[in-house]
Amino acid sequence: MLCRYERTIFKSDKGFCIFSYSTEDQSVPKEAHNRSFYHDDKIHFTAIGYHLVASNAVEVELDGTWENSKHGLQLSVSMCKEIVPTNQAGILAYLSSGVIKGVGPEIAKAIVARFGDKTMEVLDKEPQKLLSIKGIAQRKLKAIIASYEETKALSDLMIYLAPFGVSMKKAAMIKEEFGDNSLKIVKSDPFQLCKIKGFGFMTVDSIARKTKVSLKHPMRYSGAINYVLDEARVSGHLFLTVDETVGQCYDLLNSDCEEEVVSEEEIRQAISNERVESRVYVEGSRVYLSYERMCEVKAAKRIVSMLLQEGFDEIRDLDEKIDRAEKNLHQRLAPSQRNAVKLCLSYPISIMTGGPGSGKTTTLRFILDIYQAAFPSNEILLAAPTGRASRRMSEQTGKYASTLHSALGLVTEEDSPLNDTEMLSADLIVVDEFSMVDMRLAYVLMERIKPGAQLIIVGDADQLPSVGAGNVLREMIRSEKVPTAVLETVFRQASNSRIITNAHAINHNDTHLQYGDDFQMLEVQNSEEAARLVIKNYLREVAIHGIENVQILSPFRKRGAVASNALNETIRELVNPPNNLKKEMKCGSRVFRVGDRIMQTVNRINVSNGDVGIITDVETEDDDTIARVKLLDGRELSYTQEMLEDLEFSYCTTIHKSQGQEYPVIIVPLLKEHYIMLRRNLLYTAVTRAKAKVILIGQKQAVFIAIHKCDVGQRNTVLADRIVAYYNRELSNQVT
Repeated sequence: MLCRYERTIFKSDKGFCIFSYSTEDQSVPKEAHNRSFYHDDKIHFTAIGYHLVASNAVEVELDGTWENSKHGLQLSVSMCKEIVPTNQAGILAYLSSGVIKGVGPEIAKAIVARFGDKTMEVLDKEPQKLLSIKGIAQRKLKAIIASYEETKALSDLMIYLAPFGVSMKKAAMIKEEFGDNSLKIVKSDPFQLCKIKGFGFMTVDSIARKTKVSLKHPMRYSGAINYVLDEARVSGHLFLTVDETVGQCYDLLNSDCEEEVVSEEEIRQAISNERVESRVYVEGSRVYLSYERMCEVKAAKRIVSMLLQEGFDEIRDLDEKIDRAEKNLHQRLAPSQRNAVKLCLSYPISIMTGGPGSGKTTTLRFILDIYQAAFPSNEILLAAPTGRASRRMSEQTGKYASTLHSALGLVTEEDSPLNDTEMLSADLIVVDEFSMVDMRLAYVLMERIKPGAQLIIVGDADQLPSVGAGNVLREMIRSEKVPTAVLETVFRQASNSRIITNAHAINHNDTHLQYGDDFQMLEVQNSEEAARLVIKNYLREVAIHGIENVQILSPFRKRGAVASNALNETIRELVNPPNNLKKEMKCGSRVFRVGDRIMQTVNRINVSNGDVGIITDVETEDDDTIARVKLLDGRELSYTQEMLEDLEFSYCTTIHKSQGQEYPVIIVPLLKEHYIMLRRNLLYTAVTRAKAKVILIGQKQAVFIAIHKCDVGQRNTVLADRIVAYYNRELSNQVT
């Protein structure tokens, strides 16, 4: 669609634009027509996107999709192209508009007077000729050339990449990485794009095939190998076997080819080449991304060094000290709790594990009380993987607890520590909800514990494993080298709860669940019926308990009517529909409005992955639009346009994402069509998120399948084997 720029509504520092354009194209939907500021016969509309053209001296070609917003239909732009004029009047208007830095109206007149219709050709091919113009010296010429090439380079790049589904924002990322040579690099060696975060092998390969780059290009092999191993990492695996890697790469590299283009032998050779380049590590039959193997190896070695460290300050006469703590805390420990206290205070590294109602919190309070009495000047660090888990740890112990990321100086999940040479100063480190800790995070933690310090790991090994790769807690327990206390007793007050009773039944393969007011099962025939019932019960429970106390947990994010994305979209429009009194703020294709319930999805300096809150206001501050968010813990935060990318709606979230959180009421859709996800630890994790009420909506057969399906989803990791091997080797070395 051909149009002209009219005015700027909003533009961020990172290039996100909301502009008004005019056109004579009758294809613009009537709902998108904007007559608020204009009184002519042209069609005016709003467009959003990155790095849009802001000069009315040229025609602009826009392509994209029409999307609804509070202010009506807007064009979400996927391609933006300047139509540079070819006649003298048009060229003069273009150059006079200020689109090229260093060229104002007077210089523009002089350039066009000298070169006429050939002006744009001179700018393209012979810019040195501009030195003949009065007022243009070598320094100004450099600025003119740089500005012109920058404008043209980004436009040409966007046009070239648009058919591959590459957004304007990603095109700008390429331009930032490779500069004015971006298009040349993309055409000659598109696999260079693999260096930029957010560019997957599939997109890059589709570009490469169009540019006729050899299908045997070394970077194509490299991209495929890294893609396959990274996909395995996303699925929780630290490695694939050589045969798995070769097989998946073979399918990928030969897809949509009429005949074999790449042989298995060539892929095996490419894996060897990657090994030489240190990007992957082949260890026997296992193929790792090098960083993943390093994390597993170094974490295992550090665990063993802690197990065997000398000079550990052991607390003596523990039975006597436990007796004294029982008097101080006015509580008696069960035998299993007493043993757990003694074990955790007797070793430099230990694990305490148990299900709901087993007394982990009480046991931990005793451990902290006894340790502080024995070492009053020692520093204690309490931490958990998420913000909500750390705040719950604080509430339960009465002591400050931080997120593990914050304690380690990590800003996001992908970051290295802010200072990776600085050890944690704490003498005792206690990490709760350790089942959520993946291999990368465990490695950083182990590396940062100073010699002589003590680590106590607390968690429920029967919950889902971490979202990230690895299965650290289970592997440490499986090694049988790390001292582990298992709390199995369910205490009387806990046994009165159907939630806790049923959680233990689920964990012991018992399908005879107890139903009542606090644990309900509502049966349906299909996912559409389930979705209607989930929404009905959600609205009812919210009316009773408040929106902050009710959470829907789904097995899936994207699949089906009861996936979290689908439920969030429907519920959001029911509980927080748009109206003229509610301010809104757009981020890409999503619209956030005042009253929305949101969840933070990545760790940042002042907010943690999993933090939930409500958008309370949208306002303008220093020409920027800001969304104000109040978290459920009372903290208030501000989000810019770009920061909204960290948020998602949170009326419903996945069971995986709910780890480390608790809510008074949870609603869980569970259907046979979820078969691939139905596992005991999935149902167990969901049920144990509730403090007061569980509502299962689905089919009892799905519940039975989940309870009986006890495999935890095998993950490729050999952390336990490494701990055993390194432990035995160190003992052997000590003997000799």
